[in-house]
Amino acid sequence: MKKIINFIFVTFILIVLVGCYDGYSGDYPNLYTVAINSVLWNNGHSFLTDKYTDSKIEIIDEDRYGRIMFTYYENYYAGADISFSALVICQHSNEKEVFYYEDVNYIIKQQTLYTQHPDDFEEEKIEQLKIANDWNQKINLDKCIKKEITKDKPDIPHEKEIKNKIVNQFHLNNKSYSLFVDFLTNDSNNKNFIIYGFIRMDGNGIYFIGLVEINNNSIEKINFLVPSNVFDYKTEFIEFKKANNWWN
Repeated sequence: MKKIINFIFVTFILIVLVGCYDGYSGDYPNLYTVAINSVLWNNGHSFLTDKYTDSKIEIIDEDRYGRIMFTYYENYYAGADISFSALVICQHSNEKEVFYYEDVNYIIKQQTLYTQHPDDFEEEKIEQLKIANDWNQKINLDKCIKKEITKDKPDIPHEKEIKNKIVNQFHLNNKSYSLFVDFLTNDSNNKNFIIYGFIRMDGNGIYFIGLVEINNNSIEKINFLVPSNVFDYKTEFIEFKKANNWWN
């Protein structure tokens, strides 16, 4: 009964928060697209008192070939007590598409929860990010991931079935919990995809990543990872992808 009450309460809060929000309405839908496909624990929006609002995107630098370095910031990840900002590089964009280097195109920095003034990134880390993304070198689209520009965080395919599998994976059937799950990105064939989320249980929680394998439009398998650090997960995440043939 307690689990049902928690679910109803969370659902009500989400309905109230969504309100009339109709996706990202800022000046940089290209940069927004890169960020929401790259960085874990993003909502695709931020919060302003009792409603959703656009994530904060600020251009930091641009190189001679048009690469853009920008910051992406949301107040906090829904349902969890974490806040961070991301420094991200977009290699190229046109009217319909964005191009970026997967996995190496961002760094993140933990922020104080609910802060209005995120801390800046260290110069050394900024330079390392530039080097990893061929800053001031000729654009090489063959190295890039390509995505269609969007103003909306994508829905999760097979969402109900995926949530049931998460419940089974983490043995939640007879426990009181709230479950938050989001879509990150799909592979180059628009077939398999990655999800992530947070399970809140009695003041504690589990952050998880799932790589969903699809066969004949049905879920064949979900591979799960519980990262050891929600702010410093990049190496683990890359190895997780490799182990599960993400790029094949």
